[in-house]
Formats: sequence, structure tokens, C-alpha cells
Amino acid sequence: MIRTPYFIAAVILGSGFDQLTKFFAQLYLSFYTPLIIIAQTCSFQLVHNYGAAYGVFQHQRLLLLLVSTMVLIGITVYRKSLAKTIYSQMGLLFLYVGTFGNGIDRLFRGYVVDFIDIRIFPVFNIADMCINIGVALFIIEMIFQHDRITSAASE
Repeated sequence: MIRTPYFIAAVILGSGFDQLTKFFAQLYLSFYTPLIIIAQTCSFQLVHNYGAAYGVFQHQRLLLLLVSTMVLIGITVYRKSLAKTIYSQMGLLFLYVGTFGNGIDRLFRGYVVDFIDIRIFPVFNIADMCINIGVALFIIEMIFQHDRITSAASE
């Protein structure tokens, strides 16, 4: 189990990094002219996202803040009972960091700052990456747990 002080420190560092990248994106990037990193593959371009992932729930700030708050409270309250393996512990941590980072944007800006454009997904940010990593870790855990259950049942 990731001890609470380490969990809190990781949330502060991860969310701080997310907010720092968004600060620089707002300061240096443009809505209209992308900063090309790799031609035709990756660029940085400022986007204000008033919805959730993939543009759903546009202009539903209060609903999205409520959902974010419920996720953060749920993880805080049930973290020790939900996280039994390193995959679920890290998954919850990444999910918390991402939810917290985007929640800060929604609360104080009214929108989420996105800026990473890799062409095959909608424009995203570090917090979005954390949420996706968290979900991926839970999927990995489910696969391993399924394999363990299947092998135990066959013995």
C-alpha cells in the first residue's frame, strides 16, 4: 500500500506538473498556430475544453465539477479497500492526479486547458494522460487477476 504521505506528495507533484504545463501552454501557445514538434505527428496548440473527454458534456461545468469531486472523495475514502495490488494502487494515484488537475482547471478557469495534439486523439493534457494511465493500470490488473483466477480454478 502506498502510504498516505507519499500518496499526497505524489498528488501534489503530479498536479503541480500538470498545472505548470498548462500555465506555460497558456503563456506561449496559440489557438491558431501550432508549435510543431514532429511534422504531421505531434504539435502543441492551445485549446480550451469546456467539456469532458472527447468533447462530451460541453458547457456542463457544474456537473463535471460534481463528478470530479465525487471521484476524489471516493478515492480518498475507499483507497485502502480498493487498492490491493501495485497496479490498483498506482491506478488510483494516477486517476486522482488527473481528476484533481482537470478539476482545478474547471473550478478556477471554467474550462480545461488542453495542448498536446498527436492527431489520432482529440487534443489533451498531462492530467488526461494520468487518467488514461490509471485506467490502463486497472485493465492490466483485471487481466492478471483473471489469469490468476483461471489458473487457480484449473488446478
